[in-house]
Amino acid sequence: MLAREGWVAEMMAAGVNFSEATCGACIGIGHVPASDSVSLRTFNRNFEGRSGIEDDNVYLCSPEVAAAAAIKGEIIDPRDLEEEEEDLEAPGVELPEEYDGSKTDLIAPDEAVDDELIKGPNIGDVPIRDQLSSDVEGEALLKMEDNITTDHIIPATQDILMYRSNVPKLSEFTLSRVDDTFAERALDADGGFLVAGENYGQGSSREHAALCPMYLGIEAVLAQSFARIHRANLFNFGIVPLTIDEDTYESIDQGDEVEIVDDVYDAVTSGQEEFTVRVGDDEFTATLDASERERDILAAGGKLAWTREQAEGASGATPADD
Repeated sequence: MLAREGWVAEMMAAGVNFSEATCGACIGIGHVPASDSVSLRTFNRNFEGRSGIEDDNVYLCSPEVAAAAAIKGEIIDPRDLEEEEEDLEAPGVELPEEYDGSKTDLIAPDEAVDDELIKGPNIGDVPIRDQLSSDVEGEALLKMEDNITTDHIIPATQDILMYRSNVPKLSEFTLSRVDDTFAERALDADGGFLVAGENYGQGSSREHAALCPMYLGIEAVLAQSFARIHRANLFNFGIVPLTIDEDTYESIDQGDEVEIVDDVYDAVTSGQEEFTVRVGDDEFTATLDASERERDILAAGGKLAWTREQAEGASGATPADD
């Protein structure tokens, strides 16, 4: 749309650099600032290392502030720009009447050349978890503090992103920013728990932050609170998100053996909210806050398994028919 309106040439003539429309600079791929420098960014993620370098000084702002700062070379209120530069008006926003999206990359099923889905060597199938077990127990494989982001769980750096369609390989980087031994330990343990403080899973909505722990065998997360979108993704990949209080959090140490005393499958499907968690000789209460639909998804082993169940039920097929 910028090209059709003639703005690309205008902006390039003004010294603007263009990059492709991807996550790009938001996750530190391209446009990485110089070490210990200041940069302005007009998107909504800003925590240490997000720009692609650890000692960044990134400020989030509106496009108007960014444009004014580009002109002045310093952070300035764009409403003051006209007073400081006599030949410039304060930048504003001009939205089109409608957005004309491209459909050139979409191929309808009846237009496909054949039914075979060809995948390269770095593209694998999405793993699907089995139905939720009645017995959930294992080691507390990692204990984390408050505000663990999805970047902590699955980093989005350039050397890792190439494996986003290769879950076994990508899972090797799970929680490496917290403990670079975690993935190997989780695979060796064949199941276990994550323990976290407040606001676990904040930040980007990336589903891999639930998918990779599921692949490594994580069955449940015990946290003081969950970020909303990541909590939904835990349901989607069959990981039980249980809320604990501060005293319970303080009582669990990494390496402890943890067991959910209840029949987990029956408790989830029956609507039970409080679960008994045994750690050594002590027992604590954890809470599952879930809608009926979320419980159905969790019991099935995640949303993909649940969707397959729905499709088979609608068609009258059974797993043995496939």
